[in-house]
Amino acid sequence: MKRNTRSLIAGFLILTLATLACGISIPGGAAIDNAATSVAGTINALAETAGVALTAIPHDLPTFDLPTLPPVPVEYPIRAAFVSPDGNLYTWAEGMAAPLQLTFTGDVNSSSVSPDGTLIAYTRYASYVLVSLDIINSDGTNQRTLLNAAGFAALPHPAESVGVEPYQIKWAPNSHILAMNTRITYEGPGLQIGDNLFLINGDTGAMSTLLAVGPSWRFFYSPDGTKIAITYPTGIDIYNSDGAKIAGPVLVHDFINTASEYAWVTSPVWSADGATLAGGIPPKEPWVDAPANSYVYQVAADGLSGGLVFGAPMPGMTGGSVAVSPDLNKILYYTRLGLPADNTYTLHVANIDGSANVDYATGRFRGDPVWSPDNSHFFYTLGDGLSSNSFIGQVGVGPAAVMDYNNAIDAQWVDANRYLVTTNNAGRWRLLLGTIGAPTGLIYDSISPYTSRLTFSVNR
Repeated sequence: MKRNTRSLIAGFLILTLATLACGISIPGGAAIDNAATSVAGTINALAETAGVALTAIPHDLPTFDLPTLPPVPVEYPIRAAFVSPDGNLYTWAEGMAAPLQLTFTGDVNSSSVSPDGTLIAYTRYASYVLVSLDIINSDGTNQRTLLNAAGFAALPHPAESVGVEPYQIKWAPNSHILAMNTRITYEGPGLQIGDNLFLINGDTGAMSTLLAVGPSWRFFYSPDGTKIAITYPTGIDIYNSDGAKIAGPVLVHDFINTASEYAWVTSPVWSADGATLAGGIPPKEPWVDAPANSYVYQVAADGLSGGLVFGAPMPGMTGGSVAVSPDLNKILYYTRLGLPADNTYTLHVANIDGSANVDYATGRFRGDPVWSPDNSHFFYTLGDGLSSNSFIGQVGVGPAAVMDYNNAIDAQWVDANRYLVTTNNAGRWRLLLGTIGAPTGLIYDSISPYTSRLTFSVNR
């Protein structure tokens, strides 16, 4: 009820009571009773009137739009799987005194750990011929085959081809769903990718086709698992995780001459929220003496904004010309130093648009530098073979040499301060756990020399 309405009713009530009081005669009790009855009736009538007035006046309550909070990321304990040089599958997790051997067949080729670390998918080959795609619990129980050789042979492939093998095998984020595309095999060399992106349920083994893309492509899930980037020889398309196309092409580029029998595609890095992608593109003729600029791109997943943000002469890296930091704000890239025959380069650190560019290190680099999740540290290796040394670089700070191993082959960070790395000493392979500012730990040592390499995967 409004304030002035209440005042009018109260005033009227007082006036009425005063008028009635003037007619009361003290000596005669009947007059008092009659007055009381009259006052009571008046008060009841006024109360009903006030109630009607209160009900009739509108009193809408304010409404509030509560913000939609993003899902809290789940970080599972670190779980690694690795294939020893003798072809057996092992797993390791923090707190284990030694890795657990999971297979003894000597025919395992590759591994992939589920995001929660409870399942490990792996491929098996015999004399370079595919045997099966298998899966096992990380505690060594419930080993089963998801797709055997006959199952792969039944997948779509040209009549003139020899068969079908797995190409990319990745776990969809926060799930037990394996995503897989295939490689079409022939008697001779070359790389042809099958048209379809398949999904396999790691718990039930059920298999389905998510979408058909075409030849020569790769797929990259966003960290939250809601989107998939499909990269092909001239661009990028974006799909929802249910297979519906969102946008594309969100980037268009020249067909890159690889001087080989395969088509190059870019390997983008997703932002944590799945809204943006960034990566590098080499020039279309990278093999000439003075190649044109390579470029860095940054594009929105909805295709509504973005494009090329920086260009410079950059020798190629795996999947592009730059290493993009996880937050998409910084890049690492090489430029040639001296003559091509010298094989000497400068490692640059810069913002993604090329600003704040620093010549960080020079020499004969081995492989690609690898960013830490903290977007500040990075791993790189200088030199050849047993004379090579690895370093931990940091934006704005000089490099720190890692002195307790050499000849690093592959490295991957598991958190902001630690990384897994493989080393090879004349065929003797080791899997190590490196920590910034601390001694390196040993996870596995092959002891004997092997011609085959040690490979690993980790749920990061």
